[in-house]
Amino acid sequence: MPQTRLGPVHIYVCHHAAGFTFEDAVFHPIQVGRALATTRLPMQGDDTGDNISDKNREYCELTALYWAWKNDPDAAWIGFMHYRRFLDFACTGRKTDRFGCIPVPEMTKQTLTGMGLNATSVRKTIETTPSACAILPEKWSVRNVGFTSFYQHYVEADHHFAHDLALTRAVIADLYPDDLPAFDTVMAADDGYFTNVFVFRRDLFDTYCAWLFSILSAVEQKADLTNYSAQARRIYGYLGERLFNVFMASPHVPKEGVLERARCFFENTKNGTTVPLPNSPPAPVADAVTIVTAADENFVPHLAALLESIKASFNPDRFLDLIVLDGGIPAFKQSVLKRQFYSDLPASKGRLTFLDCQHMYRGISTHMHFSPATFYRLSIGQILPHHKRALYIDCDTIVLADLCRLWDTPLNGAVIGATPDLIMKNFVNAGIRSMEETGALPASRYLSEYVGLQGRGDEYFQAGVILFDLEAFRAANISDAAIKDLSSRRYWFLDQDILNKYLIGKVKMLDTSWNCVNSIRDIFPHLNAEWRAKVLEDLKDPKIVHYAGYEAKPWNNRNAPLSFFYWFFLRKTFWYEAIFHGCVAPGDEPPPYQHGLLRRVLTRGWHLLPRPLRRPLSRVASRLKQTL
Repeated sequence: MPQTRLGPVHIYVCHHAAGFTFEDAVFHPIQVGRALATTRLPMQGDDTGDNISDKNREYCELTALYWAWKNDPDAAWIGFMHYRRFLDFACTGRKTDRFGCIPVPEMTKQTLTGMGLNATSVRKTIETTPSACAILPEKWSVRNVGFTSFYQHYVEADHHFAHDLALTRAVIADLYPDDLPAFDTVMAADDGYFTNVFVFRRDLFDTYCAWLFSILSAVEQKADLTNYSAQARRIYGYLGERLFNVFMASPHVPKEGVLERARCFFENTKNGTTVPLPNSPPAPVADAVTIVTAADENFVPHLAALLESIKASFNPDRFLDLIVLDGGIPAFKQSVLKRQFYSDLPASKGRLTFLDCQHMYRGISTHMHFSPATFYRLSIGQILPHHKRALYIDCDTIVLADLCRLWDTPLNGAVIGATPDLIMKNFVNAGIRSMEETGALPASRYLSEYVGLQGRGDEYFQAGVILFDLEAFRAANISDAAIKDLSSRRYWFLDQDILNKYLIGKVKMLDTSWNCVNSIRDIFPHLNAEWRAKVLEDLKDPKIVHYAGYEAKPWNNRNAPLSFFYWFFLRKTFWYEAIFHGCVAPGDEPPPYQHGLLRRVLTRGWHLLPRPLRRPLSRVASRLKQTL
């Protein structure tokens, strides 16, 4: 069906994690399996309209194929690539590896252009061959990896089963008996098209999708996946790759008009600027107090202590909506934290939610004791798109007063509420210099010139406790600019400096007792008389104790100032013995082979064993030594 005018060409590039992305009139990134994902990437998802996104564990990237079939009626050509597997539209002629791909070390704008991965090259390929109906990867032979046929390649591979292939053949015999010879021919052959990468003319695309999904649906109804591992459950993705070849060998496809291009494989696609956001954030609860903190696996014990301290003084007549921006807390430890949270708080009075943020800000470097979790608050407006207000508290804090009092503070038009940073006031008064990477400037010049506060350094606030007007924060639209700033330039106090840079003059100053830094006495001499008096008052009755600084944290220094508050609340958690006495923590594995004869032999000598046992056990021991 030759075309006189080329309509829209859409090639969907499948993504499941953050990385390098690109988009133009032809190439469109799409997140596969978004209905099941814990993070949502800043692109189209396969979970809108008519979709099977929730079947991604079994169908793999075919969930995106189904989405395009059902939701993109306008494209004259539709194709699919993967975040690292594409076709060489530039026809570079470069040598392929044993897997039939041109290896490309890194994905950049330059390497994409070099492989012709842009709208101009793709449209030119189609326009110069009016009779074309498909653009496919060059065929590749399974003999390159030691197999003699498609059939052997499937049934002898890990996580694949011969009975699934036999079931598929039976379904084809029932639904498309004319295609059975094509199935048998393909299974006996050794070469074909791999990785579900292709571009089809619209009529052929619709025919293929109707054919493919009718077969897979019938197989799905009859297959028994009981006791299939997570890898084996990807059955329909595996079968789809083989069925593509059956379709191409069937009477459904014209004998002419199939173009072939070499596949290319981008080895590094991690250097993207996309920031994935947690998927399915919780809906706001009416009249709830939304408390947000951030933690990774290393901070789980301290998070547990913080949770207990918040609950201890929280108004029982209010609803506590506690959200953890999760930087990689294992599922089991999350479950233990929830067990602790709900042990004395009914679900009608509180909710604990973990939002997976561990893919955010991975490309931004940190220093000192900071981790990427510190950056999550920069995107809090996007992470909680439907919330109007949030109270953010650093995880290295202990709460000693009812947070509802702080939550109810009117901001009077300010974007955030925060406390003055007394440590920075000390740095300014003492002439402390910033880190070398920022020019080792005196603190006053660092704030004024490097951060750009232009003489307003006295308004610098501490970011460990922030009351956000999220509607105003979203309207300020600082997130993208802040990310670019942090990615291109080093800052002494990282995102705290960034928040000050972009929000100066839009901050309501809160009472410093809501962010009482426990090490404040160390800087006492460099504060003026008024601040010294206020500090002494705060230390007598702190509302939130902030263990800011490495040596100020009780788990690093048991005698840190005000550490007794931390130990009191940690004692109410599952982690007290692990932190204080070095016992095994929930979710951690005990050291193997702590006791027994073998342990004594390995540590004290083989002469303890009877002679006949020494040789056989020595072989076992050699494998175990590395674990001891």
